[in-house]
Amino acid sequence: MYQRKTTTLIQSLLLATLLSNVLIVSACSAESSSTPVLSNQDTPAEIYELGLAYYEGDSVPQDYEKAFSLFKKSADQEYVEAQFNLGVMYENGIGVNQDYKKAMQSYLSAARNGDFEARNNIGSLYYFGKGVTQNYDKAFKWYKEAADQDVGIAQFNIGGFYENGYGVTQDYDKAFEWYTKAADQGLNVAQLNIGGLYENGYGVPQDYDKAFEWYQKAADQGNQEASNRIGRLVMNGKIDDKDIVIYSTQETGLTLGDIEDMSQ
Repeated sequence: MYQRKTTTLIQSLLLATLLSNVLIVSACSAESSSTPVLSNQDTPAEIYELGLAYYEGDSVPQDYEKAFSLFKKSADQEYVEAQFNLGVMYENGIGVNQDYKKAMQSYLSAARNGDFEARNNIGSLYYFGKGVTQNYDKAFKWYKEAADQDVGIAQFNIGGFYENGYGVTQDYDKAFEWYTKAADQGLNVAQLNIGGLYENGYGVPQDYDKAFEWYQKAADQGNQEASNRIGRLVMNGKIDDKDIVIYSTQETGLTLGDIEDMSQ
């Protein structure tokens, strides 16, 4: 089954920490018994799947340049998944020289073919000013189109716009609303930011217990910043529960009681 990751915009409470694009991930497997060979009769989907095999090194040696070539051949035949992945490879310089303008062209092609995650990535190119003039209004427009189609990362990005007032009037209520939509899809960064809203009383009554609950959800998914914030709540005397477990970057279990002891 094919899976991919789109551009994520990590928003902290007071300072925007913007991370670069996450590379595509494919869980699409080729037949392991033999190396697939293309013929003139292969469909765009078959060409694309062979590209995935080369990208992953699945039944063939990993070769990003061959993957790129096959994605392009498929994309030129209007295969939307190939158009999207071609954009990611151009944007990140995988198997080809990095070229933000060509990434934009590929994403636009995918978007025209109904790919809403491509719309999210177009928004991020405008947000970061990659290959285009930075434009928050255009970024918001593209994010919103994706968010309205339940693309979780785009919903998170819209929340970040409202929380920080990027191109829109700052509105913590709307930030909370969009973060919640993304959190309902399991996005741990959205859960983290909801916790931050509760911790600081932005758009919601200040509530350290609820902040902890949301931080815990994010921490349970491996979000290190959420674990750090739980530790901070304990050390500042905001919460106290010795049975809660948080995890360090070394995945070593520490109870909150351990943290309290270390702080003394």
